[in-house]
Amino acid sequence: MSNTVPEGWASGIFGDLAKVQNGFAFKSSDFSDSGFAAVIRMSNLKAGKIDLEDAKFVSADSLEGLDKFKLTPGDFLFGMSGSLDNYAWVREQDGCCYLNQRVGCLRAKGDSDPLFTSYCYLSEPVKMEIIGLAAGAAQLNISSSQLESISVDIPPLHEQQKIAAILSSVDDVIEKTRAQIDKLKDLKTGMMQELLTKGIGHTAFKDSPVGRIPDSWDVKALGELTSLIKSGLSRRISSQDIGIPLLISGNIKHGSLDTTELRYWYVDDPQGANTSNYMLNDGDILMCFINSMSQIGKSCIFRDIGRPAIYTTNLFRIVPKKDYSSEYLQMIFMTSRFQNEIQLISKPAVNQASFTKSDLEQLYVPVPPTTERDLITKAVTSIGDKILATEHRLMGLFGIKKSLMQDLLTGKVRVNVDNNNLEARVAG
Repeated sequence: MSNTVPEGWASGIFGDLAKVQNGFAFKSSDFSDSGFAAVIRMSNLKAGKIDLEDAKFVSADSLEGLDKFKLTPGDFLFGMSGSLDNYAWVREQDGCCYLNQRVGCLRAKGDSDPLFTSYCYLSEPVKMEIIGLAAGAAQLNISSSQLESISVDIPPLHEQQKIAAILSSVDDVIEKTRAQIDKLKDLKTGMMQELLTKGIGHTAFKDSPVGRIPDSWDVKALGELTSLIKSGLSRRISSQDIGIPLLISGNIKHGSLDTTELRYWYVDDPQGANTSNYMLNDGDILMCFINSMSQIGKSCIFRDIGRPAIYTTNLFRIVPKKDYSSEYLQMIFMTSRFQNEIQLISKPAVNQASFTKSDLEQLYVPVPPTTERDLITKAVTSIGDKILATEHRLMGLFGIKKSLMQDLLTGKVRVNVDNNNLEARVAG
């Protein structure tokens, strides 16, 4: 924490703001897939919300004498082992929930604002203190007493409330933006399913190897639509920029290219390979053909990243023939029907599965006439562009929130508690 306490603030410890409630060690033998109350484990804490999809439940008989572990709306939960990114606020719609072991719950004390206390826990200085306490350990673990002993600067209650209101308003916008993205993704999925089976304006249909399709459509093996399917370079890659970016399976996320974390290899391969043979061109498709069954078959279109790039050995580089667009093939690859076919041709091994170039080339895809194919691609791509634009806006909101937290929770920028505007008064 800063050595200088902001004017009007007090120097204290996290325990002055809140008590950290540990969870109860429920017996796994008492768990069921349904029941009176959900037991909230670390795996249920996702992106600020409780995810009950894989939750475990217990009967009312198992909860006798455990009232202090019962959660109420507004409680802030966090994982006490592993990633610091596991946290959630309890909401009304979460229903009856109880706190499991290694999940912490903040209970604000006296003149502390509960929401401010939550944001204080999420602040960068507190995170750094937690990481420091866990230094040298194989896995991050923190106890309630350790967290309560972390030094913090504490503003007066009215300033806590204003800071919490500002940060909460940004979170509300983030939540609405996420909801917009989810709706657009559902729209895109539905549109792809409709257009790639029924086409545009057709009334006559026929059976085919890919199901019912319009009479005027054709069906071809993927190998007939591609000029190249080639795997990448097998090397012990580096996280340091030693020459040229090398794309891996982890760079393919939700059908898009993610270059947030890049790996690298030498431009002049020490083992004599010609790296230019693995150079990617804008519009190439990358598909994972060696991975876990849940990850195999994922794909994306490569877009120019501002410098030459190559790709790793568990990815296929797929180049369409000139009459077929990357966008159309990628749209086919994203459908549930094609992904089901990928699962069928994949051969499981001990730790991963794989499929061959030959098996991939033999998979059938629907081929509408060129004009209709272009119209379908344009319609679906337009929704995809809206998704990308909204995701970009979401990233901007995360940046705004991070900056606000750094400024407001350290007192670098003070708030004017007498109006609804942020007063840009820089401390010191």
